Amino acid sequence: MSQAPIPANEQERLAALHALELLDSPAEAMFDHITALAAQICDTPIALISLVDAQRQWFKSRVGLDAEQTARELAFCAHAVAADAPLEVDNALDDARFRDNPLVTSDPHIRFYAGMPLHDGRGLALGTLCVIDRQPRHLDNHQRAQLQHLAQLTAELFELRLQARRQAEQSAMHQAMLDNAGSAVLVLDPQGRVLRSNHEAQQLLGYSPAELENKYLPQLLLEPGQYERLCIACSSGPQSTEGQLRARNGQHLPVRLNLSPIRAEGQPLQGYLLVANDLSQREEARLRLQRIAAQLPGMVYQYLLRADGSSCFPYASAGIRDVYGCTPEEVSEDAGPLLARLHPDDAPQVHAAIARSAANLSTWHQEYRVLHPLHGPLWVEGRAAPQRLPGGETLWHGFISDISERKRGEQLQNEFVSTVSHELRTPLTAIAGSLGLINGGALGAVPEQMQQMLEIAQSNSQRLRKLIDDLLDIDKLVAGKMRFDLQPLALRPLLEQALRSNQPYAEHHRVQLLLMPGIDCQVSADAQRLEQVLANLLANAAKFSAAGQSVELAAVPTDGWVRISVRDQGQGIASDFKPRIFSKFAQADAGDTRRQGGTGLGLAISKEIIEHMGGRIGFDSVEGQGSTFWLDLPQVGVQP
Repeated sequence: MSQAPIPANEQERLAALHALELLDSPAEAMFDHITALAAQICDTPIALISLVDAQRQWFKSRVGLDAEQTARELAFCAHAVAADAPLEVDNALDDARFRDNPLVTSDPHIRFYAGMPLHDGRGLALGTLCVIDRQPRHLDNHQRAQLQHLAQLTAELFELRLQARRQAEQSAMHQAMLDNAGSAVLVLDPQGRVLRSNHEAQQLLGYSPAELENKYLPQLLLEPGQYERLCIACSSGPQSTEGQLRARNGQHLPVRLNLSPIRAEGQPLQGYLLVANDLSQREEARLRLQRIAAQLPGMVYQYLLRADGSSCFPYASAGIRDVYGCTPEEVSEDAGPLLARLHPDDAPQVHAAIARSAANLSTWHQEYRVLHPLHGPLWVEGRAAPQRLPGGETLWHGFISDISERKRGEQLQNEFVSTVSHELRTPLTAIAGSLGLINGGALGAVPEQMQQMLEIAQSNSQRLRKLIDDLLDIDKLVAGKMRFDLQPLALRPLLEQALRSNQPYAEHHRVQLLLMPGIDCQVSADAQRLEQVLANLLANAAKFSAAGQSVELAAVPTDGWVRISVRDQGQGIASDFKPRIFSKFAQADAGDTRRQGGTGLGLAISKEIIEHMGGRIGFDSVEGQGSTFWLDLPQVGVQP
């Protein structure tokens, strides 16, 4: 017995065989009909559709044989595949290749074999259609020709079967997409007849799948001629419009219609895909929003900044009358009437904040004054989240509330604190000075039993004086009485001086201050006030760092600004404290922060100072991983 040689294109042949997805598949009637017909035409008890893979021949269809497969080295079909030609063996006992083959010497006792190769679309031999007899015999020309035709038909069925599987998979995928579209979807033929619909469409219109099928879309649309106009417009691409559909119960449903042509490239129009989004809930939501907004203090709104710089309020609640004295209709197309009521002193900062929010897509948050036509000047607070729209437009969603009462309360508080601070400063200075003289020995040696108490009194008087100094600074900043001498400053020497000045305090806490490498640059600032801010940030960082840790001071120029940062390795800032960190008298309520003490005014003063110098201040912190406080100052000679 000799084995069939391995074809030169074996790897390509095996890949093509596996791609047809035939191996080990269940029996299929169309192939069983072919083997039955081949056995009848050739008058043989056995007929097979045999596929030869790397190790075996497997029978896709078989007549007269129980075995599902045999080893490849025993297969007569492997010889036909290797030669890629028809193979006929009249008597296997007379053929040296097969006389010792176990399939000849034992069951099924093959004597006669005739096999026609089965080719795929690229001409690769994948197996054979063969007939087998247990008696020697010979095919006549008619039988041979018919067997050849059946082999060609079998190969064509292989390809058609695979195409049908792919089409079924694609159809199932399309149906799954329809079923999960979340909108009503109809597949239409070119005349507008419904070929397929999803559950949402059936539910929206109130029809069963059978009732909806074969209906025409023009029958479902309330507006005459709308479908024809959409189809004409679709010649240039998908179209979208609003309309009304007529439900089975006669209800008119407001919908947004999206119609897209279905056309393979270079092929005629196959039909249309219609997606209909129910807008009735949109109207209900609009009314619900109006009812909710009417109960909210202040104004809920959407503000649209167009690409050309113009703006409007697409939506504004009725509260706009209380805040600005306008109606929603007056500003729906042009925001000018509202913007004209910004206080002249505050309008520039409001417009600048809007520009920054649009550029960075950061939350807009401002406190400013409005000149109400009936109530006079009002303090308001606004907050909004921006959203970038196609075409370069920006849409904010937010609210504005009247904070005039709060501002009046703050003013009374500031006036009270200012008055008390001024009244306390003179006597407290005298007390602190007197205690300093006593502890310094100006009046003679201090008795040992009194020394500790006097030192405590002097320390507390100094803390009180620092508190009063901070209060007076806040008072000056709020009243606009603190003078700023803004000049171009070489930043590197100023940072080095800040490090030297605060090094003793850091050493007291066993913390190292480090100035990170960087290029020198100039900023516009008041040197004394900037040193005051840096001292506060460095002291806080040292205070809240563990012994042995370091604090990093750095400056990096970027986009017309210079960012000065102070980074520590402490415990970070608790999430619930972050919104209040720049507020007056703000201190965390637990942990190391409370134990460290302080007036709670340092960061509030720093924020006021930096903003009065035209800068920005903020922080980044992850609880348990330290904090970085930063401030941005305008770089001299560069436009921010």
